[in-house]
Amino acid sequence: MRAMELLRRLRRRATRLGLDHEESPGKGSHRKIRRGGRVSVVPIHGHDLARGTYRAILRQLGLTEEDLEE
Repeated sequence: MRAMELLRRLRRRATRLGLDHEESPGKGSHRKIRRGGRVSVVPIHGHDLARGTYRAILRQLGLTEEDLEE
């Protein structure tokens, strides 16, 4: 999954469930995502996120892959 697709799904889930979700520019080509008291950094590059990176981002935000399914 590409980073922009992940960010889009996170936004959609937050809106749908009424969760606090904040995006802020990170350093360079990264975005900081805050969900409640949890924070993760998403790298914005031109290729798919590595599977481990994707899972780590979800874990840091307290989410599962099923949470982002549409």
